[in-house]
Amino acid sequence: MPVATLSRAIIAGNADVFHAIRDEDVSLAIWEKKAPSAITNLPLTNIKNIRFQALLGELLVQLEAELDGAGYKRSVGRNMLITDISMLANRFAAIMNLTGVEIRLEHVTTNACKKFHGDHVTARLICTYAGQGTQWLDSENAADCDCGDPHNIRQLATGDVALFKGRLWSADAPAIHRSPPIEGMGEERLVLVINPGATAGVQPI
Repeated sequence: MPVATLSRAIIAGNADVFHAIRDEDVSLAIWEKKAPSAITNLPLTNIKNIRFQALLGELLVQLEAELDGAGYKRSVGRNMLITDISMLANRFAAIMNLTGVEIRLEHVTTNACKKFHGDHVTARLICTYAGQGTQWLDSENAADCDCGDPHNIRQLATGDVALFKGRLWSADAPAIHRSPPIEGMGEERLVLVINPGATAGVQPI
């Protein structure tokens, strides 16, 4: 169960922390989870970004096909990646009462979403498998961020899994975050994003 509470964020060393997102006082639930080295060290050269929607029962088959098309070579690391994505998708779906999800797996070498923001979704799961993790604001006033350069920036570790409450769930207190600024530094990231599927009929519970 949770071992630390920071403002509207709650952090724990196990996946049970995700249930805290249902609390109206919680905007961000973080599972401190180390990424297996076989995933962290996957070769990222010449791979393509992946984005697709799938019903949970079809996720594994579709994910295999998408990874093939994106240039991920078959390996122990790839198998572990598939298992991990499937596990996280199913946990996310259970919390959000979903039958389907959207999967994004992106190789990032730029600043991507460089401004602090709250997502226009009900909720979003993010895990960085390689490279720097997502940055987020630890403040009671984070929802009022003007996207400048605040001083209360915190950052997920590689492998951490975070469930971000979005503006469609909490217009007044979404989780405020951004991609870490890495452009021009020779760094790269492998980032998983899971959203509710467009036709999944999500209802926060």
